[in-house]
Amino acid sequence: MQKGNITEAMINEYTKIAYYYHKAGFTQEEIANKMNMSRQRVNRILAECISLGIVQIHVVNINENYMDIEAGLEKKFNLKGACVMNNLIKENIYVDLGMAAGRYIGNFINEGDTVGFSRGRATAAMVDYMPLLRKENLTVTQLLGSANHDREHVAVDDIVHNFAVKLQAKPVMLYAPVIVQSSELQNSIIKEPFFQEAYNTVRNCNVAIVGIGTASGQTEHLLPLNAIQETEDDKEKMERAVGEVGTHFFDAEGRPVIPSYRNRIIAISLEDYLNIPIRIGIAGLPEKADAIYAALKGGYINVLVTDLETAKILKQKP
Repeated sequence: MQKGNITEAMINEYTKIAYYYHKAGFTQEEIANKMNMSRQRVNRILAECISLGIVQIHVVNINENYMDIEAGLEKKFNLKGACVMNNLIKENIYVDLGMAAGRYIGNFINEGDTVGFSRGRATAAMVDYMPLLRKENLTVTQLLGSANHDREHVAVDDIVHNFAVKLQAKPVMLYAPVIVQSSELQNSIIKEPFFQEAYNTVRNCNVAIVGIGTASGQTEHLLPLNAIQETEDDKEKMERAVGEVGTHFFDAEGRPVIPSYRNRIIAISLEDYLNIPIRIGIAGLPEKADAIYAALKGGYINVLVTDLETAKILKQKP
């Protein structure tokens, strides 16, 4: 087909099919079912994508430009590693991040490690799309309590379970809610022997894999869980907060922001979290750039998996 005979709608359709096949890893049969067309048509479109220049094949230095950006981020933020991927379709950001992180984390997980997770779509997608790592004697745990209203699959206990099943790791669960009604109840739970035993595993994590949230988004998630009302002092504090990792809020410089309900939250302490040697953050999209930047400045993560557009924003920041 000649370029002059192809419409904008066809270009969009062809680009989506090429993306599903070459980036997302769908088979031609899966794409046919997804796009409601025959497998033969999918095959023909994929061939035309090459002749039209929608798909270009490069054998050498395929990620040379990304490597420059990755190296720049590593140097700027003193990171142990950075992985940048190109997200073509915004709606697929979590799948793209998950696939990139799934391929990348094998560089940081060793036999006998204990891996801790936070909740979220990015960390859940990473577990879904990571390859079967050949690592023996892994332990996996949750860095924070669970929330009943979390959608199945993105809840932290689901993520821990799925990782354990996929890699035959030993799961250690907290069996506690992420937030309770009073500091007295929180204090009672964390003193229980069953919790203390589980928390010893959390404290001994070698690797943390976390999402990075905006402060407003995570406040909206936490507060309704126990009908907690923000005080005026909380509202004033949270106006300074830009991001969150593992229930820990921080401002634009990465400094902790501690609301009054902190003592009702059941999660790894900030001190214990920052003592984990490898802290992998998976997050993307420009609207999260300020939160990611603050997390980097505050040392909440020392390995980053993000998308190209966000990486460019982070690199340009002072």
